[in-house]
This record gives sequence, C-alpha cells and structure tokens, in this order.
Amino acid sequence: MEEECIMKKNVLNPPTSPTSIIRIAPVCNGKIYVTPHPTDKEASASWDLPIEEQVEHFSPKSEKSIRKVKERYKEHLHTTALPRFSVKYRSATHNGQTVYLYILPLSQENEISFHHGQFIAAEEIVAQPKRCSANLEKESELLAMAAELWKEFPPL
Repeated sequence: MEEECIMKKNVLNPPTSPTSIIRIAPVCNGKIYVTPHPTDKEASASWDLPIEEQVEHFSPKSEKSIRKVKERYKEHLHTTALPRFSVKYRSATHNGQTVYLYILPLSQENEISFHHGQFIAAEEIVAQPKRCSANLEKESELLAMAAELWKEFPPL
C-alpha cells in the first residue's frame, strides 16, 4: 500500500531536474534571429535560437540568472535590453527538462552578431518546420506572435 501511494505521488508530482534550459529568441523588425543548429555540419542544415543555456536551480522570478546568461554572450550582443520571459514548457529533446523561453527585443538588427546568424521572417519558420530544431519548431507559433507584436509595439 505504501509503495502504491509513493507511485501515485510521483505520477502527480514527478521529480523535477534541478537543471533548466533557458532559450533566448532575439526579435527585431518582426523577424527572429536564428543560427545553424549546433549539431549540424553545414551552416544551412537547420535553424535554432542562438542562445541556449542549462542553468542549475533556475527561478524565472529572479533576473540574476538571466543577466548571467546574457553576460556570457556579451561579445555577440550589443544592447542593454534584457530578455523578457515568454513561456515555460517541457522539452521533448532534453529528457523532459523545463525550458524557459525568453524574447530579447532589439531596436536594430546590428545589435546582435553570431557566426552564420541571420534574421528571418517568423512566417518562414512556421512554414518550414523541417528546417528547424525540434524546440524551435515547438516555439514557432509563439515566436511568430512575438515578432508580430514587435511590429505593432517596437521597443523604445
């Protein structure tokens, strides 16, 4: 009986990993900045967001962790803007780890530079899911909405 209670508790409240994944989507002029997927051999093989970090004991209520992630990429980011929390979900590709997706609103496209990086229309990501990493494919509709909002209400 005790074993059955423990099993039910784990089904209702599965143990969570202390490691979470932070993904940051730079958005400018209604476009999303992508780079080649890190595991691909060719630059044009598939797209993914340029910033993805595994963080221990992450709390989205604290700006400290997100500032640290942004600081690690400071040679690629030329903006004072902070990423804004967007959504949380379970990753299909990272053993069910929690993924926190952030949007980094950019005023100008030259505020970011990664090797082989490019801004592409959100519609292109939605229309070509085979060119996207599994996480980017899952995030594509949300990112399309964020890009559209950027067009309507650009950052100051």
